[in-house]
Parts: sequence; structure tokens; C-alpha cells
Amino acid sequence: MAAGLLLAAGLASAQELSQGRYQVLELEGELEWASGPSELISMESREQVTLRALRAFGRLPEEFSRLALDLRGQGVDLFSAGPAEVRELLERARSGDLRADPATLEALLVLLEDRDYLDWEPLRPGEALTLTDETRFRGEGQLVLEDASGERQRVATRDDARHGLRVMPADEHGLQPEEGPALPERVAQWWADWNQRLEALQGPLQVDAPQQLVPLGDGRFQTSLTSVAVMAPWPTVGMSTSWVPLDDLTVTVGPFADERIPFHVSLPSEVSVLTEDGERLARVDFTAPRLEGVWADDLGVMLETRFTMGPSSMTVGYGRSPDAPVDHPQDHGQRFDPESPRRIALDAMDMTLNLQDTGAGIFSGPLTMEIKGLDVLSMADQAMVKLGRLAFNADYQGMDLATLAKLSDQAAAPEQLMAQDPADLLASTLKAMGGFESTMEVSDLFINGPEDYQFFRLSQGRARTGFVPSEQGELHRDLWAGVGVEGWSFGDGDRREQVRFEMKSASMEGRLNGLSSMALLHLGMQSMMTGQLEDEVLLGMAREILGGVSVNMSLDDARGVLVDGRNGAREEAGVDRFHLNLALEELDGPAPHLSVDYAHAGVVPFDGLVPPEMESLMPEGVALELKAQGLPTGFLTDAGVVEGLQTGRLDPMVVLLEQLIGNDSRLDIPNVTLGFPEGQILVSGRGWAEKADEAGPDRVSGEWDLSIHNLDALVKPLLAMAGEDERRQINATVVMLKMLAETPESEGPHTVHQYHVQADSLGQILINGNDLAPLLDGLNR
Repeated sequence: MAAGLLLAAGLASAQELSQGRYQVLELEGELEWASGPSELISMESREQVTLRALRAFGRLPEEFSRLALDLRGQGVDLFSAGPAEVRELLERARSGDLRADPATLEALLVLLEDRDYLDWEPLRPGEALTLTDETRFRGEGQLVLEDASGERQRVATRDDARHGLRVMPADEHGLQPEEGPALPERVAQWWADWNQRLEALQGPLQVDAPQQLVPLGDGRFQTSLTSVAVMAPWPTVGMSTSWVPLDDLTVTVGPFADERIPFHVSLPSEVSVLTEDGERLARVDFTAPRLEGVWADDLGVMLETRFTMGPSSMTVGYGRSPDAPVDHPQDHGQRFDPESPRRIALDAMDMTLNLQDTGAGIFSGPLTMEIKGLDVLSMADQAMVKLGRLAFNADYQGMDLATLAKLSDQAAAPEQLMAQDPADLLASTLKAMGGFESTMEVSDLFINGPEDYQFFRLSQGRARTGFVPSEQGELHRDLWAGVGVEGWSFGDGDRREQVRFEMKSASMEGRLNGLSSMALLHLGMQSMMTGQLEDEVLLGMAREILGGVSVNMSLDDARGVLVDGRNGAREEAGVDRFHLNLALEELDGPAPHLSVDYAHAGVVPFDGLVPPEMESLMPEGVALELKAQGLPTGFLTDAGVVEGLQTGRLDPMVVLLEQLIGNDSRLDIPNVTLGFPEGQILVSGRGWAEKADEAGPDRVSGEWDLSIHNLDALVKPLLAMAGEDERRQINATVVMLKMLAETPESEGPHTVHQYHVQADSLGQILINGNDLAPLLDGLNR
């Protein structure tokens, strides 16, 4: 949170002292620098040293190896521990919660905190010193260093846990401000703007005035924030405000070669959550936190940002002072919400923003975030949340950041927005936004409720969204959102009734193609001005709003269980497979297209949802494929035709036939399957509209194939439910179907009845070549 607020303020940084080769001119105090194995120094600079690493380098005394082996029997992996974990184990040993010698753990902690596993050499005046990101020091003192150009700087050891060197501000080592070089005009302007941003953030962010901006001699400048605090909402009882102090933040910016300014912010490895009275509510431990990036001063936004940290945790508890250890919340009654977390830990976090200028001030690039190994314990020290991995990626495309910055400034003054034409404002905003696509992935998620039967599990999950320019035009957008899951299960309820559900996989996605925000704006403005939308206005713009819409859904092996805890009764329901793909295309034209692909199988409803007499009539499986081209919807935008239909001046069937002929409409049904326990019905066919020659009328024709497997068994449930008159009619229909059918030889035990049906809008009906018109005419008479 603090990092985000600092970024919003335009802070920037790099290293405390430039990398390079220096001559030590003066030395006050005693300082040592590490010259041990480079790989081990590199691990130490990233705060990744564990006992296992020391053991691999042969730098772990044998007594500590024996201690690690002894603690395995108590479920403690000491070899993976660093200073923070050893400190916790020492507290447990002192309290009797861990069977271990406190003196041995104290010696181990001294080894780690003093970094005695490295080779240390004293620093002397006259020596040449090469400084890198990983150069490590210990001791206290001040140095005067001279670089290759002859520039001299006075530096001192840090008074925090970062073990580096800091450039001393002029007033700290006796120089008056006028003795140092004046800030260049470009830097001075940035400094003034930055302080204005800090002032604007006062409230949830409390920042004392920063120290002066100190030149580092290589085009970079540095300042320190000696007192920063961020307001933190906290789930405590009777407390309205808590704070997270972030003391001694060091911010380095530059070089100021152009409007793109690199930055680096040094972050603490430990912070606390405190009450306004200074009582400690939680401790947060970070491993190797790092925040850096590039600030675009001309645009007022971040172009590049990188925040990373290794294994980190937050431990909730109570301490009477910021330095006190945090006691378990259960020892302090209702001071803490009993359903809130006690400890939150994660293995790693990485967040990156990288926007690049693709030309003409248009920026594109990704925003990514990844969290690994999240583990949340409750106040009762039971697992609340476990997460293997959470990854988010947003790909921004074609953003005009300068225009967006201008629009943001205008939003702060509503009167400027009101003075603009809404259409021009919307057009400029859409063009400046460009588009984006995003994905979020989750793996191995487990959420545990307060009771054992309240839980949520997810093996894999994925969500995706998109908002990108459309082929229909630069002011049209394609919009979609979808979600997919695997290994999803949950349970809920109470001791009397419980619900459990599990599913192998499921997915759903919806898309809007060619969405016209401008058309929606015009409709909205028309509604605001008139208080209603006239039918002819709505119909006239119908084709302009949307180019297409689609919905895709699927489900695989889903099961639900209802359990009555009082008598142990269970009800189960489920579905083996289900999918639906529905698409409407070319909605912005006179003749849209429709496609449907639907299927389900293995549906078992909960008891009581379907009447027993209807269960035998429900198909076990259904499949449908349908494609329709040239749908007759064009007349909806013709105000004269709509008025004629409403008043009865026009015949609907005549209008419909004209539309079908004019659109060259077609309907194809490759497959319709209805599967029953004792048989099935198969249908396929096609329909089309055709304009006849001069001698005949226009017509709509169709040709279909129908197969009925085991007709007698399919009719049997209907006969059982029907009355006497209805049974006679059903039997008569069955007799006629058998007479008209072709019955090819079948290898199965059931008879197959096949029908080839031809029909048109002029009344012709042929079944297997037999003209039904005389029969139907006789029935009608």
C-alpha cells in the first residue's frame, strides 16, 4: 500500500551509492567489508541465506547441523531457516514450547545476524575499493571516497538492516547548503512537483517533510523520508485507526537525461502495525523487498515498475510497544476479531509494469503480478486459506497516455467536461484508451470455513477479459469475459443440513463484437432529452449498436449432494456432460446468422424436482446442431413495414416470405438426437427459401430425415399416462407412423422406423415418397 502511494507521488530511486571503483581517502571508525565466496555474498545481499545454503558452502558449524537434525523430530526444518525463523524458534525455546537449548539457538542467531559465515577484511585509508550492488559492510564509520573523475563524496554506514553505505547530506557532515552545487533547473522543478504530490497525499499517508535532495555525483539525486506512516484498516474490536510506520525510506532518482526518470526506493525488511497509542498489533517481515522503475514526468504516470520480495509474512498479535514481540491474540480477549487471520505468509511476490512507446506517443505493454505459496492461519491457528499460485497479466494496447493525462486533469474540473461535446469527448476517450486483454490464473486454492463442512477447493482456475478495437471501426469495441475451472468443490450448511458440490471442469465465456459506444451514447442522449425512446429511433439504430454476440458454456461431471444431518438422508443430483455454443453474427446487417450447438447427457435431478410420471419421458441425452443464415429481421428497421404490421395493413406471412426470399434464408440442422432409456429419435435436415420462376409462386421448402428407434417402447409411457380417448389417438398415430415408415434390417434388438420428409409452404408433404395431402385433407374434412 505504501509503495503504491509513493509511486503515485512520483518518487524514484536507484542505489544508495553509485557502483564503480573508488579510492578511500579518509576513514573514521572501524569498518570491515566481506570478501567471502561471491555466490554466498550474492545470496546474502538478497537475504536468501539459510542454514542449508551455509551447509552447502561448508560454513555451518557442526553443532548447528546436529541441532537441525534433532529438531526434525519436532516437525521443524531448521535447514530452511533464516534469521527471522531462528528468532521465532528462540522465543519458543525460551517459553518452553520447543525442546531445544536456547543458548545454542542464541549462538546460531548471532552467527546469522553478524554474518560471521563471510570472510571479513578491515577497510583502511589508501585502499582501492570496487563497489557493487552486493558489496557488504559491517561496523560503523564514515568514509571520504574519490571516484575516477576526482569527485569526492562523504558516506557513512547505514543505521538499519541493509548493511550498505549512504551518502551523507551536506548539513550532516558540516557543509552549508550554499557550499554544495545548486540543483539544476530541471531537477529543481521535479523536486518542487514531488513535494506538492506528497502534500496532496496527507491523510491516509502521513509524511514528514523530506530532507534535502542530495546530488550523488553521477547524475542521480537522493533524499530520505525519515518518517512515513500509512493508515491501515484493522479488524480489531474498539479500535478505529491503526498505522504502519515506514521509517528512513531512501529515495534515489535520476539521471534526469530526459522526461523518463529512473527511480529506486529502499524498503525496510520489517514493519509493524501500531495503534495511535504505539501498541503493536502485528509484525510484517519482508525478504529482499525491491521497488524500482521509470517515471514519465511529462505524462505524470509510471511507465516501468518492478516490486519483488521473497518469503514474507505478517504475524498478528499484541505488544505494548513497537519493539515488543507479538503475543498470541487469544491471550487478549476480544481485542482481535476471532474470525480474522492470525498469520499470513507467502513464498514470493513479483509485480511488474512495462509500458513502451511504440511511436507517436502511443504506449503498449504488460502489467503482471504473481503470488506464490500463500498460507493464512486463523486465530485458532487453523488453515483458513492456502494458495499455490495466483498470476495476473494485463496487456495494454495502443494507449495515448498524454491524452489520458489531459482527460484526467479535465475530470478534476467538471465544468470543463460539461463544456465539451459528449460525442467528441467519448471519441477522444475511446481512442486514447486503446484496448487491453487480461488473464488471471489460480492453482491449488483451498478456503476453510469455521466448520469442517464449510470449504472451497479449486485445482485450477482461469479468468480472461478483453476490450479491444473492433473490425467494425475505430470507435467500436470487442468485449469479452470468460472463466474456466477444474477440480472445483465446495461445502456449506450447518449441523442440520449440508450442501456439497463437486465438478471436474466447467467454462463459460460471453462476447460482444462490434459494440458501438457512440450508438449507445446517442440513444442515451435521446432518452435524456425526450424522457423516452421512440420506436422508430430505437429500430433505426438497432443495427448500429452491436455486430455480434456469442455465449459458450460447458460442464463436465458435476455432482451435488444434500445431506440432512438429523436423519442422515441424502439426495444426489448431477450431470455427466453439458455444453452450449450460441452465436448471433452480422447483427449490424439486414440478415443476421444464428448457430446453436447444444448437448447434455447423464442428467439426474434432485428428488421432487421432476414429477415421477414425467421421469420416463425425460431424455437421458440431448444433442442439437443448428445453423440459420439470412434471418428475416431486416423489416424491423423499416418503420413503414412495422407500422403496416401493427395496423393490419400488411399480411405477416407475406412480409415474412418476402424477407426469407430477399435474404436467401437457409436453415441447416445437421443433428437432433433425443436419447431415452428404451430408444432414441434422430432428426436431420435443411430448409431454404427460393424464388420461383415466372410460372409459379415463391416458396419455402424443407427436406428432413427422421429415425425412430424402438417406437413401441417410446410410446409406452405416454399410453400409461393417457386417458381412453387419448390412448386411441396415440395408437392411431403409431399405426400411421408404422405404415409410412421404412424399416431396414437392424443388428440390434429394436426396430428402426425411418422417414424422409419433403414439404413446402404451398402445402406439399411427402413422406418416403408418399403424398400426405389427400390423407390430411380427408382428416380435416
